[in-house]
Amino acid sequence: MDFNTLLQRAQNLTNEAKAEYELPQVERTLQQVLQATTELHSRVTQSSNKDIQAHILLGSKGIDLPKLTQKLEALNARKTFEPVDVVGSDNLDVCTFLKNERENAILSVIEDTNKNISETVSKQKWANLNSTWNEEKTRLLDALIGPSQNLIDLQRLPEHITLDPNLPPSSCLSQMELIYAQELRHYNELLLRGAHRPNLVQKFALLASSFGDDRLVDMWSTVASVTQVNEPFHSDPIKIRQQRPEFVINAKSYLERRYKLYMCTLVGAAHSSNCYQLVRAYVTNRFSAQQTIGLVDTLDDKPLWPLVYYAMRCGAAEAAVEFLHEAGSSYEDFAQVIADRNAGAVNSRIETQLKLQYANKIKNSTDAYKKAVYCFILGCDPNEGHGEVAKTIDDYLWIKLAMLRPGDAAGYSRLQSEILEKYGEKHFHASNQTDVYFKTLVLVGLFEASIEFLARSGHRVHGVHMAIALHELGVLGGARSVSQPLLSIDVADPQPLRRFNLTRLVRLYAQRFERTDTTEALNYYFTLRCLRDPRGRNMFLTCVCDLVVCSGVLDTSIFDLIFGQRMTDTDEEVPGGVFRQFDCPEFDTNIMASLVAEELVARGSFEMAVRLYELAGNYNLALKHFNILLAQVVQLSPQEGSQRARLRDEANRFVKLLAARRIEVEPKIRGSFVLLQLLLVFFDLHHEGKLVLALEQLQRTSKLMPNTMDDVEGCLTNIKKLSGEVIKVIPDVVVAAMDITLTQYNQLMQGMCNSDQMQFQKLRVRAKALSNLAASMPFRMPYETNKRLMQLELMMH
Repeated sequence: MDFNTLLQRAQNLTNEAKAEYELPQVERTLQQVLQATTELHSRVTQSSNKDIQAHILLGSKGIDLPKLTQKLEALNARKTFEPVDVVGSDNLDVCTFLKNERENAILSVIEDTNKNISETVSKQKWANLNSTWNEEKTRLLDALIGPSQNLIDLQRLPEHITLDPNLPPSSCLSQMELIYAQELRHYNELLLRGAHRPNLVQKFALLASSFGDDRLVDMWSTVASVTQVNEPFHSDPIKIRQQRPEFVINAKSYLERRYKLYMCTLVGAAHSSNCYQLVRAYVTNRFSAQQTIGLVDTLDDKPLWPLVYYAMRCGAAEAAVEFLHEAGSSYEDFAQVIADRNAGAVNSRIETQLKLQYANKIKNSTDAYKKAVYCFILGCDPNEGHGEVAKTIDDYLWIKLAMLRPGDAAGYSRLQSEILEKYGEKHFHASNQTDVYFKTLVLVGLFEASIEFLARSGHRVHGVHMAIALHELGVLGGARSVSQPLLSIDVADPQPLRRFNLTRLVRLYAQRFERTDTTEALNYYFTLRCLRDPRGRNMFLTCVCDLVVCSGVLDTSIFDLIFGQRMTDTDEEVPGGVFRQFDCPEFDTNIMASLVAEELVARGSFEMAVRLYELAGNYNLALKHFNILLAQVVQLSPQEGSQRARLRDEANRFVKLLAARRIEVEPKIRGSFVLLQLLLVFFDLHHEGKLVLALEQLQRTSKLMPNTMDDVEGCLTNIKKLSGEVIKVIPDVVVAAMDITLTQYNQLMQGMCNSDQMQFQKLRVRAKALSNLAASMPFRMPYETNKRLMQLELMMH
């Protein structure tokens, strides 16, 4: 064939193609062809070897990489879950509409779930911050042992010293503190036995005489004398204190007895039985001729009104009346008023006449004793200080108290405000005269302020016992909340009365020795049994809870001391703990143990809660919370001293108790426990490398793991019946079973022979069944578990 023929045929083919496909004719000059070739060469040379190899590889499979890249770049992935656009009515289609609604429903569920998770996390975060701040606030307020306006005394923290843990802790109580604690324990024992309630103030006052401190004896004597009430207070003591006359009468009588003792000491004990002769001898000794100047009336050459005053001052109203009768008939009216007052009667007519007489004549008299007697008998000039007569604080208080009439709440409040607010600690030099200021506050009925001052002045030991004794007597005004400072003011209370936080003082005192002298600490906490925390719980319960939880570790010695030892698998009787001492009809120890256990559960201390539920006889809750604990550690490797090791021992103990029928629990809870205990043994064998024994143990777990594909449905049915605690362990069981299968597979591979082909096939089938089981679970498996299963399965193929 010549060239012309070939050219003609080529032109015919071109015309046919042009007619058939109607494609545009491409004509390039040599210059254009050279330029296109240069551009193609530059693109190829700029691309890396990997890009060139990718083009070649994908091109051989018929894939155009540049077009694929353009399509991927054109994709607009959504960064957030957004609702699908509503389909317009013009393009409404059933399938499209349903697809759109389904996608929107899924997205709304995802959005609601994310919102709920965010809100839950936020609530938990703020709850945790609030709880942490409340604990920190409590610690700060515990350091605030003075009034809320004082600075906090930051004491030096104790140094950490390493001691032999086998040595028993030594007592932190001094000899004085131990004597107080023993008396309080004896008092609590009497209460728990239902015996007659003794006066704890009187008991502690007797103890004070053994301490060898006269000032301390005097302080206790003052408290015991003023608080002698005939009937205990059944309502708020702060509200009715100003209306109860006992405190004024008792304080006045105490001052009179003290002054009578002083008079006997001065003139001799020969006249102590006869107040009339005692007063005459005292006035004779006290007043010389020069000292009677200005005294207007006399009796047998002795000043009359000093005789009357000192007779009243030592509580001898009869002697005062006798002196007035001897002085003449002009003093009969005044003698009658004193006699009526002493008998509890009032003669208004005579008193009115005498008050007019005081206003017209006696007020300006030079006889200070006569003015003083008129004032405290008739209640004249309540603001008069009577400085010429009242030489000491006792004299001043006695005159002020003698001027008060029964039920004079306003006058009583004025006297209290004068002592506490007008004069205060600075006037009395309280830092150097602690006992004087303390007794002054007690004598005017400011018990709360006196105890707070005593606790703040280095006498906390005595202050806490005075507070407990007054609280048991029912005369101490308690704080509205146990979280308030030691001394607080309630605007609804009569002024200037304060409220005292007994809980704060007792806890501050007992926390120092609650780990070394636990029995004594519990007796102190028992005094708080009638108080409630902000959540309405018994404060005794709260203190015991804090003692158990804040022990730091599971200190079995403290636990056994407080609650006693638990039941064993034998029939031996186990001793009860200190807590059993507080068992009484009003205070059931088993109920208390359950309440403490509930609080421990709320705080996350399940291990302690299990013990308490068991001691309370609530074995269902004990085993239920034990299952929760066991499910968290069952898959871990065994290590001595770990939580898993402790729970393993506990599980073995429960197994023996159940086998011996010592305890009864619900079948579902028992079934979960038995299954978890079997899995515990399975994981022990698995971690020890005992594969055959581990698989045999796994077969005892109610057919949870399949060996063939036919077993998958049955295993799924069994898993759906399990409790939540056991289901949490299933992913780890699947991974462990797959790991055992792979290990057996690798062992066969190392010594492979033709006879092992059937065994290889069984292992592959088991691995496939485990993978299908994991994929068919009625709950979502963790991502790491699925990833691990895929890796293990791939290793076997």
